[in-house]
Amino acid sequence: MVKFYEPPVALLEPDTAHLSESISKFVDGTLNPIQFRAIRVAYGIYEQRKENTYMMRIRNPAGGITPAQIRKLGELSEKYGAHEYHVTTRQETQLHYVDISNAISVINELLTVGLSPRGGGGNTIRNIVTSYNAGISPEESFDTTPYVVSLTDRMIREADSWNLPRKFKISFSSDPRDNAHSCFHCLGFIAQIKNGQKGFKVYVAGGMGAKPILGHVLFDWVSDDRVYYVTRAVKTMFDKHGNRKNKHENRIRFLYEKLGGETFQRLVEEEYAEVQKTPGLELVLGQFDNVGITPDFSPVEVNTPEFDLWKSRFVFPQKQDGLSYIKVPLHLGDILNQDAEKLAALLEPFGENTIRLSIDQNMYVRNIPNQYLGYVYTGLQEIRTQSDSPRMISNMIACTGAATCKLGLCLPRGATPEIQSRLLSSHLQLDSIPELRIHMSGCPNTCGMHHAADIGFFGKVSRKDGRMLPAYWIVAGAIREEGKTRFARKIGEVASHDVPNFVHDLLERYIPLKANYKTFADYVDDRGENDIKEVAQKYADIPSFDTNAEYFKDWGAADYFTLVGLGKAECSAGMFDMIEVDVKTIEEAKTSIENSTSQDEINQALFNIVYCASRMLLIARGIDAHDNNSVFDQFVKHFIEAGLISDKFKDLVFAARLNHLSFLNEHRELVYLLGDEMIKLYKSMDDTLKFPADKVSKDPASPASTERVIKDFRGVACPMNFVKTRLALDTIQTGQILEVWLDNGEPIENVPGSVEKLNEGHKIMEKISEDGFWKVVIKKG
Repeated sequence: MVKFYEPPVALLEPDTAHLSESISKFVDGTLNPIQFRAIRVAYGIYEQRKENTYMMRIRNPAGGITPAQIRKLGELSEKYGAHEYHVTTRQETQLHYVDISNAISVINELLTVGLSPRGGGGNTIRNIVTSYNAGISPEESFDTTPYVVSLTDRMIREADSWNLPRKFKISFSSDPRDNAHSCFHCLGFIAQIKNGQKGFKVYVAGGMGAKPILGHVLFDWVSDDRVYYVTRAVKTMFDKHGNRKNKHENRIRFLYEKLGGETFQRLVEEEYAEVQKTPGLELVLGQFDNVGITPDFSPVEVNTPEFDLWKSRFVFPQKQDGLSYIKVPLHLGDILNQDAEKLAALLEPFGENTIRLSIDQNMYVRNIPNQYLGYVYTGLQEIRTQSDSPRMISNMIACTGAATCKLGLCLPRGATPEIQSRLLSSHLQLDSIPELRIHMSGCPNTCGMHHAADIGFFGKVSRKDGRMLPAYWIVAGAIREEGKTRFARKIGEVASHDVPNFVHDLLERYIPLKANYKTFADYVDDRGENDIKEVAQKYADIPSFDTNAEYFKDWGAADYFTLVGLGKAECSAGMFDMIEVDVKTIEEAKTSIENSTSQDEINQALFNIVYCASRMLLIARGIDAHDNNSVFDQFVKHFIEAGLISDKFKDLVFAARLNHLSFLNEHRELVYLLGDEMIKLYKSMDDTLKFPADKVSKDPASPASTERVIKDFRGVACPMNFVKTRLALDTIQTGQILEVWLDNGEPIENVPGSVEKLNEGHKIMEKISEDGFWKVVIKKG
């Protein structure tokens, strides 16, 4: 019997009992939601945007899953969740829209087939991934699956695996092509043979997220019996020295930056030497034989052009003679509940070691005797897949985005089908680019792995005439190969509405030139970056809301774009995006001046620099200026006269206010300097919206005032209401109470969470619903 994971039931029983008790207390209102969150996330239970519904993430080491487990997940999803379940970019599975009162029932039923959500989230050892074709690839060094399974079993039995400073992700790649991204994991192992011995090159302190960092070589080579020792050493060092205070800078990659490579390496080597003093800790490796099982029924003969096309796209030879593996291209990583039963019945005749889930959210079926390919093909026709499309269509990755994630800005799962539809309706030769990867994330976090894409997108907030609209940053040119790895670089931006046409137009340029380049990254390095900028510029002019309101809706959304429902800190995230619009305008204006021969265009660009430099940081001071004169006047008062920026710029601002553009032209270098100084000031602003000059120490012994300060921010839109709340907190003493009045909808949804995210210790004491508005009571930290 194949076992990819055997949950330690005896160890999990007390934890499950504690979770059950906590759920009961949460449901009856005796357990604080924040306290409950800290308990449930370690079980992979995450709140979704739909009120009172949760996602449950289930561990699948190495992406291994049996037909019986595929069936059980469909049954549980049908009984307790949605009409489908999901494959993640960490080779896991997820159930969605589960009522929290049903979570324990789901956990208990999962255990009956050897599955568990424990460690699916929180500050734990997360699901360990490996190459989807480990054990069957003709090019691999050796099969890494046994190491993943054994290391998972060891890690989940160690108490300190459940309470690390932050989540800890491990990857194994079976060859240097690194299709499991081991070069940018917290800890990554790349299989190598040295003098006939199995071993690994080890990378450490890499990761994606909003601040992606490539891993660093920890060991050029260790023998395969040292895998546990290395892992134990790195985990212990991280546990001892990791930052537990600031969750935004406590991944192991930030610890590497803080300590420096030399100190980091020394601390790991000290732990490595210590753990090696204990003999007998080598992993006990199980057997995962990749053999063909001949079913007790005859093969199905298929002789059609469609079958031949399918084989050319999705069928690959294994290193085991007479066997093939098949890519089953899932629709956005989803498996319909009714299809789970069909898949299980289709694959059970070939044994338990037949399925791997991949980090590109697809399924790979292995160990199929070649004579039974027709049988599998026929069965897959009854299941929702993308098997009738070119392979590159199924390479697209889309995180759930704002549809369910409380941190998402945009809707990648709405945009991706539109991209696919646009490409499939075109005359582009998509079968000529089978390896091209297009990845989308709904926010700067990298759940959609946009940094590892040939063409990637991540969500942002843009603005037209003061109104927000969904948009994406464009990144391109990633390389995924040990020794050459690099992340995609940010090149431009595009409104969400224009993404499908942007992708089409870019590929229309690339495909005829493909023969000239070994990889898409080579194309980006040669002329592709310029092509991307040109195509993006084609869509840079956003129509007004009155001209085309569809630009202000996201793909798949029924309503116009809003920040309502976002999780913590998305008020400030939206604010930073607005500032970035002015930064971009300043930079574009400089380019326009240098390239223009029209004095009128030059004068307008100089005015734009002064205007945007004056406006960009007013929002950080809680000022919502609606006209040009107000922008300039408030800038002089709050930045020049306040001493944040030199008074040598005052005459420029007055000239712009009076529309004396010739003066700006005569002092062009000073105009440039104003733009540069304001961008520099913006970059010095921390996540709490403070500049260095604001950080004046206060007497911690000063007694807190008992006076409650009340601020009425009704009628103030996001994110300005959040900024005003933050500024009001600056005016009171530690321990003093601030009461802010907020409108229903977006303000009450966003402001309290953004205040907590400031990481200054402020505590939301109460949220009181009044007639048509809310009173939020905050104790200053």
